[in-house]
Amino acid sequence: MSTSLVAQYRPIEQLVPAHWRETDVVANGIRQHIYRTGGDKPPVVLVHGMQENALSWLASARALQDDYDVIMVDLRGHGHSERLGANGFTQELLTADIAGLIRALGLAPVSIVGFSLGGSTGIHVADEHPDLVRAIVVAGWADQAAQPERPIEGDPSQSEGYRAWFQSWVAYVQALRTQSHAERMQAGLSQLHPGQPVPPEEQYVAAIDAYVHLDPQLVEDSMSLWAGVAERSVQMVAALERLTCPVLLMKSGLFPTGQPVTIEEAPSEQPNQRVVRFVNAGHVINRECFDDFIRLVRGFLAEYAY
Repeated sequence: MSTSLVAQYRPIEQLVPAHWRETDVVANGIRQHIYRTGGDKPPVVLVHGMQENALSWLASARALQDDYDVIMVDLRGHGHSERLGANGFTQELLTADIAGLIRALGLAPVSIVGFSLGGSTGIHVADEHPDLVRAIVVAGWADQAAQPERPIEGDPSQSEGYRAWFQSWVAYVQALRTQSHAERMQAGLSQLHPGQPVPPEEQYVAAIDAYVHLDPQLVEDSMSLWAGVAERSVQMVAALERLTCPVLLMKSGLFPTGQPVTIEEAPSEQPNQRVVRFVNAGHVINRECFDDFIRLVRGFLAEYAY
């Protein structure tokens, strides 16, 4: 059943609406690849997570395009943006990249919707360049904050099992580069968790396309990028506490529990922040819980993006 289903999935190029504009923008000294829905509407910048790309937001952009000028960007080393080069891949560089992009497009102030790494990047942009950001949505925030002296639970650097899986994942990604679309669709089934249903076409195809276009250097360095994650988390929390713009913070766990997902409002110590918990959901709530995610984003943007 799964094999026959993904055999019908189309290439990513056929899923992108024809009216979206695809272009490169030089900002912060690098070439950044973007997709833009267009129109004289409030600008919303979507920033993807690690090992994703701009089109990971395909379904979200479709849902928002009637009301907003949606800009999706490939982070450096991802998609069709510039490769890493000698500068590597740091939070400081990503923050400067997105700030530079917003300035280059002349869109400030914008609303930012970020997932995982994209969320932390949005937080740092809003903290360091408050003139550029009107409001921010952060999805995939872990319920348990990491501490410098205690690695986060499930830190891959502490798990031999994860290291073995990581090597198999690297081999999988490397093989994708020489495979046909049909072969990639079938190979992707090996990456699903036991019992996990095949994702919808837009999600499944976009996820595999993101792997295909990952900078090989980023693939090889992915494990080492976990080093210092606890310290970076503390820095991000400090930046979040300094923000004065409206913030919607969506929290979830690392993995789904298998129980029904419920949405709960959580207390916030900051008057400008709304905190929502996706109970029993995994990290990727913008895909696993798309309907609830996009409903919350729409409501927040309707209030603060204008």
